[in-house]
Amino acid sequence: MANTSSNSPPNNFMWLVRDDIELTSEAPSRRPSFCSEDISVTSESVITLPAGNITPMTPLTPTAMPTVFSGGASAEIRYEIEKASPERARNFALRMYESMKKHGLREEAEKAIGREEIKEEGGEVGRKSEELLGMEYLLKDGFVSYLRDMAKITPPIPQQVVRFSSIKYSRKFEISDNGYETFGNKVVGCFFGPLRTLLREKNSIWLQVLKGVDGYIMPGSMTLLLGPPGSGKSTLLEVLAGRVKMTKDLIMEGMVMYNDKNASEFNYLYNCRHIPLLSVRETLEFARDCTQGLRPENFTPQMRKFFAHALVEGQDPFLEYILEILNLKEIQHKLTGDAISDTDRQRLTTAELALGTYSVMLYDQPFSGSDLPATYSLVDTIRTISRIQQSSAIMSLTQLSQDIFDLFDRIILLGDGHVLFQGPRQDAVPYFAKLGYTKPSHIESNEFLEDIAAGNGSQYMAPGATPCTLDELVECYRASDHYKDVTRIIDRDDVKHTYWVESEPGLGLSLKTPSKYQFSADTQLRRETELVVAKLSKKVGHSGGIESSGRVEVGDVVTAISMNKEEMQYLSVGPQKIQHQRASQVYSVLKQAREEYHAQWEQFQRPFVQTWWKSTKTLINRQIKITKRLHALIKLRLFQAIVLGTFTGTLFYKLGGQYDQQKMNSVRALGFVSTMSIMLINLVQLPLYMLQRPIFYKHRAQRFFRGSSYIVAHCIVNLPQTLVEALAYTVCVYFLAGLSFSGNGAPLFAYMVLLCLVAYFGSSVFFLLSSVSSIPEVGNALAGLVVSIFLLFSGFVIYPSNIPIYWKWLMYVNPIHWANVSFCWFQFSKSYVDPCSIYLGQLPFCDQFPTMTVGKAYLKFYELSEYARRPWLPYVIILGWTVIANFLALLGLKNIEFAEMSQSLPYLRKTPMISNYREDAENESRSYNSYSENLGHSDASRFSSSKNSWMDYGKMKQNGGMERWVEEFHVDLERNGLDIPLQPVTLLFENVSFTRYNEETKENVAVFSNITGYAKPQHMVAILGGTRTSKATLLKCLAGRAPSMANLSGNIQVNGSRTGAAFSRLIGYVEKLDAHQPYLSIRESLQFSAALRLGQAVNTLGCRIHVELVLNQLGLLPYSNQLVGSLRDATGKTFEIAKKITIAVELAANPSILFLEEPLSGLDAAGTLNILNILSRLSKSGRIIIASLTHPNTRTLSSFDLALILTHKGHQAYFGPVGGNCTVLLEYFKSIPKAPHYSKRQSPVSYVMGTLGLGIQKRETPSLNYAEIYAASSLQEANYNEVCNVRKMMKGKTARDLTSTYPAPYSWQALLVLQRTQRFLWRNVQYTYGRLTGCIMIGLLMGSLYYQIEYKDIYGVTSRTLYIYMQVILIGVISANNIIPQIGTDRLVYFREKRAGMYLPIFYPVSWAVGEIPYFFIATLAVVGIGNGMAGIGTGSIAEFLKYWLVLFIFTLCVTYFGMMITFLAPLPTLAAFAVSIVTSMWVSASGVVVVLSDIRFYRWMYWSNPFQFALNVMTSISFYCNTKECASNCSCPKLPDDSYVWDRVASIRSLNQERGNTDTLILSAMCLLFASLAFIFFIVLKHNSPPQS
Repeated sequence: MANTSSNSPPNNFMWLVRDDIELTSEAPSRRPSFCSEDISVTSESVITLPAGNITPMTPLTPTAMPTVFSGGASAEIRYEIEKASPERARNFALRMYESMKKHGLREEAEKAIGREEIKEEGGEVGRKSEELLGMEYLLKDGFVSYLRDMAKITPPIPQQVVRFSSIKYSRKFEISDNGYETFGNKVVGCFFGPLRTLLREKNSIWLQVLKGVDGYIMPGSMTLLLGPPGSGKSTLLEVLAGRVKMTKDLIMEGMVMYNDKNASEFNYLYNCRHIPLLSVRETLEFARDCTQGLRPENFTPQMRKFFAHALVEGQDPFLEYILEILNLKEIQHKLTGDAISDTDRQRLTTAELALGTYSVMLYDQPFSGSDLPATYSLVDTIRTISRIQQSSAIMSLTQLSQDIFDLFDRIILLGDGHVLFQGPRQDAVPYFAKLGYTKPSHIESNEFLEDIAAGNGSQYMAPGATPCTLDELVECYRASDHYKDVTRIIDRDDVKHTYWVESEPGLGLSLKTPSKYQFSADTQLRRETELVVAKLSKKVGHSGGIESSGRVEVGDVVTAISMNKEEMQYLSVGPQKIQHQRASQVYSVLKQAREEYHAQWEQFQRPFVQTWWKSTKTLINRQIKITKRLHALIKLRLFQAIVLGTFTGTLFYKLGGQYDQQKMNSVRALGFVSTMSIMLINLVQLPLYMLQRPIFYKHRAQRFFRGSSYIVAHCIVNLPQTLVEALAYTVCVYFLAGLSFSGNGAPLFAYMVLLCLVAYFGSSVFFLLSSVSSIPEVGNALAGLVVSIFLLFSGFVIYPSNIPIYWKWLMYVNPIHWANVSFCWFQFSKSYVDPCSIYLGQLPFCDQFPTMTVGKAYLKFYELSEYARRPWLPYVIILGWTVIANFLALLGLKNIEFAEMSQSLPYLRKTPMISNYREDAENESRSYNSYSENLGHSDASRFSSSKNSWMDYGKMKQNGGMERWVEEFHVDLERNGLDIPLQPVTLLFENVSFTRYNEETKENVAVFSNITGYAKPQHMVAILGGTRTSKATLLKCLAGRAPSMANLSGNIQVNGSRTGAAFSRLIGYVEKLDAHQPYLSIRESLQFSAALRLGQAVNTLGCRIHVELVLNQLGLLPYSNQLVGSLRDATGKTFEIAKKITIAVELAANPSILFLEEPLSGLDAAGTLNILNILSRLSKSGRIIIASLTHPNTRTLSSFDLALILTHKGHQAYFGPVGGNCTVLLEYFKSIPKAPHYSKRQSPVSYVMGTLGLGIQKRETPSLNYAEIYAASSLQEANYNEVCNVRKMMKGKTARDLTSTYPAPYSWQALLVLQRTQRFLWRNVQYTYGRLTGCIMIGLLMGSLYYQIEYKDIYGVTSRTLYIYMQVILIGVISANNIIPQIGTDRLVYFREKRAGMYLPIFYPVSWAVGEIPYFFIATLAVVGIGNGMAGIGTGSIAEFLKYWLVLFIFTLCVTYFGMMITFLAPLPTLAAFAVSIVTSMWVSASGVVVVLSDIRFYRWMYWSNPFQFALNVMTSISFYCNTKECASNCSCPKLPDDSYVWDRVASIRSLNQERGNTDTLILSAMCLLFASLAFIFFIVLKHNSPPQS
């Protein structure tokens, strides 16, 4: 048989078949090898080997097959080496040596090159191996060789063969025209919601996401999951991970097996989240402890000998080699938060998984946003680890290069839920070539495949050929040998292993009758149909590399062969006769693979590597490290405890031990204040607990530890901090307040233990709330409700006898109530021991109980004695509730997993809801539906869009009218000149340089130097090369946004205008971060931008028309009425829609130049093509497009007219045309003398970037100075002449004289910003409606608790007055704290708008201050109307009710503005939360209730500057005032049993003055204005409220 490959010369093979089969082969360029009973084969081939019936193993995936060196070098290469200079020959030898080491060819490298001394590029002599220590010595020959050697002596990871068949996944979607939730429709829904639900017609559709997917994943291999958006990639990964939970809206059919187990037992999904308070090394050490069962203390003698060099240095060899191969050594001591880059964080995640014993790892777009070199490095490392550890990796990647694509072994190509191809990576392109699809050389393989799967394959068809439909592609695949090979594996009952092996000399094959057919009756038919391994050469035992996914043994059956890199030929599919014919034509060469798996590790049989106690100990150590890193927070909490303790002690100074009823009341109040303060100190921990929750979910899925271990570790680590805070608070309070020291200090000890238990209980409660709250707003609302219940039913703010019977149980189970009971018992029964007989007539309670001591009589009078008979009971109850809270937290963490969702994202009325996106008419063939893939991880591709009539239905219902209007009048608008004219400009930049001061080196560092170029209308300019910093900084400088803390020199002008106000109005700057107001619709976002940036020259109608045209131009009309936040939440990691919105917002300003910062980052091939088409159309309209790009592919760069390329040092290496398929750019670099040789297999962009030392695979200093070469080139001369011409052209032009910095007038700015903020609050139902709901619940709770309490005794009067006190506390404290997290939700949006110069910065805080007013108006009305109405307080008349409501409203605004002021003052929200908590606690305590004004010694100034005091004075006066001075005998003013008037008693105790009411209201209003004004000043003046300098 003659077999010809385009990549190698023809090879002739002859197969001689006899009864005792012997095969011989001959390769022209190699010496033949002969065997007596087997054939030795030598060539470049790939085979698959299913090892017979093997013990179930762990999962591997087909591995990538890199290029193998051919037998000899060509004459050209020999000639080049012979004539090379000594320096070049030395460099060549060094690179060859490093390459051989990298591929494990250590012995061969030692024979070829001496190892005594190796010259590095810097010329220094390398260290001898004897000088290396620890892991450096073990890794001296490369990590591949090290891993191979290590694999021989360490137990292997159990392997998993993943088989999945007939996977069908359907999900029900709601087609809703109800839009999004708003404050209004939520309020209306409270009354009419149930009726509307009954009458509403539900429109829903079942969407089939996966439609019968079959396949397998083999151990040791890498599988790439490809497909356009909506093909079902994410859904398939979730199915394989066993993460799909069946619901009424979800149906899944099919089977996923890991060996012989269900997929739900394997949950290893990629999650790039880490605890930001741990260093890189600490994170990996924790992962190692939790998942790596083989530790140095468990090493066998053989392993100790192998790892001796590392163990002597105290190193863990497994951890150290992971740090080495993933390049994490340099950052190992940096924290994983903002101190490391996103790429390093992805490396860390990969290292975390590599340290474990995971058999299967699933990656769903793991490296989104990373540049291609970083992605290549990570994928290559994962591939190596998969090879050596025999684990499987299945990846779905958005951005690929051909180099990355070639790292994978197998490809699964999905299209509209079908498998269109599954097989070896090198077969994918040839397979579709047989179907008529030809891949152009400038198109990457992944783009080619995804275009076909998306229905855009017609561009690759030969003239006259007809592209296949989706059904035809599916039929072709199911008829192929690739599919038959899949069914061969998945249809078997036993587990089959298939190894992928790169060829290598010295392995013999033989045809023989399979042993399993030995006793078959039909022996003749089954003879000679299997090719088996008959002999292994000794050579194979000494080879290295990572090109095998398993080890070949004698007797293994060869099932598929790829010869000379041609398409795979399957030998075990089809009729027996066909199998025999194929086997008789095989020519293959194999590598040695792994020895047969013998036994599984014992720990793999357990769900967790560590025992419960070891796991708990590991977690305790981690939590201690986290706590130490939070030393600033711990100090703040301790400071808060000391400050509040000192304040409380001095406020209650020496009130203890005095036989005065009012002072004894204050001592009793001290218990309430203490327990309240010490519990609320822990409130700041709630967001920290929620911050760690996603990492807990990740670790739980990866089986790092048990949930119970996590809870126990949390409890143990929290205990010392609680003890210290309680001790500090106790010391500060107890001695200053003069509390009891009787009984050898027993009350002091009891007080300290009590506060410790209460603080610990508070921490446990907030930990529980963090485990059951979906988002921070919900957590804060629940915390407010729980704290309200604890305080209301504490027994202090209402006497037990006044509590309605239906609420008494809540008081009995309230641990805070028992804490107050315990405090009162120890203080009054032990300290006030004088008999009551001494104080008859002085103390009312002694008059009732003259035979008791004063303390016990006081307890009896205030209904506390019956609960204090068992002093130990309160401690048991508090401790019991602490245990219950932690147990409930454990259940919540184990059984609930909330999807990651930003607190600022809006909610749709009916979720999930699916929408259809319409793309531009010009690109209909290239459009994809990217909205619903991650909503249900599903979509409808182009193949099925015409079939989904329900999508068209949804489209018409949402935007049909506006869309048709724009289409009908678009041409008329342009014809009649109604569209906004574009001012064509030319950009010129000459000798632009930028230097920045380096804090470490204490000197100026050049970011880029002497950059010169130009851009004319309709030009698209790409900036690439250099570093990310240099590209981004150059783009900012050209756009007039140069960082202020640096030095910019050179000439930048547009039509004669230098950077300034006029310049800024000509440009639009699309930032890399897609920051938008989430509660605006897309149309509203564009209208906001256009109204502020177009200025007064364009009227309202023209502005609206312009916005519609932009929406239509970018294909955003069909979902223009959807909120940006809900859209982005639904699309998940697909960034195309968000990027379109960012571009559209800038286009709304009608810029002449559009700058784009990495506009294609994170986009897949389809999204990239759509964005490029949009930019191309924008350029043709007369605009200049300038974009920074990182490693674009050839098709991307070809879309640009000009390229500006920087060297790694920021010098200009090229500025000129790109050319079709980058031909002009390529020819320039090829023409440079001594430039590297260009191979046709390389893409032009890869060659150019590699030449500059910025390649994907290798990044090194180039041997030539390309900046100097460009400066001396004819191209630079031509550019200089053009620059001179442009400069001359600009001489006659002058910049416009602008009267204002901002295009829009100030009044218009204020109105628009206020409208935008109002929309934010109106639609942010989690905040505004959640607050209203909380107020209603507080009203109901307090109203039912204080329901119609009468004035018949002192208990009722005191309870009614304390109602107002608690109402002010709850509303005030909650309002002041809730504003803190909300202010920062759209801070990034404000930064973007400020950089764009859209409006005066002060309008941002003013809009918040004004926007909150109507919502507080309604919320306070709900509280007063419900709570006061039920309690009968402040409801004597309409005027009384309205005045009470008005005062509460003003007070709520006042404390909210105070919280806003502190938020703008503090650099961090955490500091703001501490400050607000401390100040409000002081205000509450010094408001004249718990300590009356006459007893306040040091803080009278705080009393008179306290908004709580003013509010309480006015509201209490309104509720209780009665003119007793003018009362007659039949006076209706309420009296107490002692015949005294209620108002007189309350006024005398609380120092109230009804005449002061109007004055206090005015003071409250003035404080509102003061706090708001200070907030505005702090926002404008303080640096941390401004956009950060980049």
